[in-house]
Amino acid sequence: MLNIKHSLRFKLIIGFITIAVPLVGLLLYSNYYASNTIREQVADSNKNSMILYSHQIEAALNKETNFLYNIAVEDPNIAALSQLLNDPDEYFLAKARILNTLTRYHRFDNSVDLQFIYSVQKQDLFNTPIKTQSYDELQSIKATIEELVKNVRTDSAYFREWKTIEYSPNKYALIRLVDTGDDFYLGAFVELENLMIPLDLIHLEDGFATFVSANGSLITNTGAIGSHRLDTNLASESNEVYQVVRKDDRKYIVVMNQIQGTDVILSAFVPESQMLKNLYHFRRVIILISLGALILLIIYLVYLNDIILKPMNNLVRGMRRIKHGDWSTRLHSSKAKEFAIINETFNGMASEIHQLKISVYEEQIRAHKAELKHLQLQINPHFLLNSINIVYNLAEIKNYGVIQLMCMNLVKYFRFTTKTNQVAVTVAEEMEHMESYIKIQQVRFPERVTYRIQIEEGAETAAIPPLLIQPFIENAVKYGFDFMDHPFHIEIQIRLLEEDRIEIVIWDNGIGFSAEMLQHLQSGDDLEHQNGEHLGISNVKYRLKHIFGQNTSLSFDNAPDAGARVTIVLPYRTVEQFTSY
Repeated sequence: MLNIKHSLRFKLIIGFITIAVPLVGLLLYSNYYASNTIREQVADSNKNSMILYSHQIEAALNKETNFLYNIAVEDPNIAALSQLLNDPDEYFLAKARILNTLTRYHRFDNSVDLQFIYSVQKQDLFNTPIKTQSYDELQSIKATIEELVKNVRTDSAYFREWKTIEYSPNKYALIRLVDTGDDFYLGAFVELENLMIPLDLIHLEDGFATFVSANGSLITNTGAIGSHRLDTNLASESNEVYQVVRKDDRKYIVVMNQIQGTDVILSAFVPESQMLKNLYHFRRVIILISLGALILLIIYLVYLNDIILKPMNNLVRGMRRIKHGDWSTRLHSSKAKEFAIINETFNGMASEIHQLKISVYEEQIRAHKAELKHLQLQINPHFLLNSINIVYNLAEIKNYGVIQLMCMNLVKYFRFTTKTNQVAVTVAEEMEHMESYIKIQQVRFPERVTYRIQIEEGAETAAIPPLLIQPFIENAVKYGFDFMDHPFHIEIQIRLLEEDRIEIVIWDNGIGFSAEMLQHLQSGDDLEHQNGEHLGISNVKYRLKHIFGQNTSLSFDNAPDAGARVTIVLPYRTVEQFTSY
């Protein structure tokens, strides 16, 4: 037993507690307290500004809402509009009088950008002048309003509160509708950018203010924080609530306030670097303390280097050599008794693992070879029986030409499937095998099955595992061929991709995958049933995984205007490369 006072663990614990813990604790607490205090003060100041301006916006929007309700009830011209629909002249004069009323109101209240009236029956929209900087923007605003009022329902939220609407890319506005009850809608429209103008007078210390949607996305200054979304649950009137957002190398303190009666939130972004610039003297003291701590830690590091770091580096280098396959690596004895025990144990474990790894590796190779041969030998007995039955029926009618063709294709088919010593075959060989299989199906279903095989130049010499494509052709005939009015067609396309990859696409014009089956296939679930259904697909997945690992993909979908489609992408290899892996 070692004396506890001379152990490495005791020395490290005492040294670390004596030097590091007090210094680190003091620095962390000082920095946290000072920074947090300033954050709260700045957040409180800007939160008050946001609340004040939010109330101003709420008051202006409420005033506009009340005006719309009053004019909808009290203005006789609006009440007369529904009665003048069949009198174009009087209808036009009534519209002009209403627009004059709205325009006069705008002379003394410019809280909104425009007001409008829409006739549901005539689909007629007329509005006050639109103040824009370009004709395209004017047309965009008008088209947006027309699309909204044509499709809006009377129970829509637009009739209950001010809602945001995008009238141009990354440009938003607030819009409010009032139903007059006579198939006429009154409405007001205000651009959010115009509401932001008074906020330029608020001192945000190189920060900015913006409006935020209900899902936390910025709808003004949209590119300021990239794709970040804010937590809108913090948009309360509590001055102590704020959040921190990072953009590139800048950190912002964000305060928000919900504008009542709308679906937007007003927020202010203040750079943290600007807030902490007044902590210069305090930071200088922290730097001096840090320098002193650094000197002490350097002295301590020199002390630790001899008793810990050198033995530890030797141990790490030994582990790295072992990792790269150098099993002859052995460690020398160390001055510290703990490391002496570790080195001795390491040397013994390295020797034992070396011997064990060789045995396990050889056993795995034998098991994988046996398993792959077993997968290649799995032949569908129904196919064999059906083929023999067809030959028998053809013999009864003495159709010797078709019998010869059938037997020749069966011989090619079973000669290929029973070659268990082949690790890989060329694409050309696999396609020749597929032709034999499809021709057998053509004998079974005369003039009901067609096929086409397209191989891009250079792809025919690529090597693939044998019997890779056959399970998908079998499934196509079994599940996709439903005795349709037109012949069942199978298409196989093979082409070369970039980065030395090959793509194999198999599709047909059958009924395609069902929604449930497609969901299972795309999710990667194991589809193998107890009765053996879908065993071929499971085998293909297994073989691809064990041969190529993550460098291959197998996807399933339904082709447009066609049936099922299977896409296989795998690395390009020659037969010689396959046997060398």
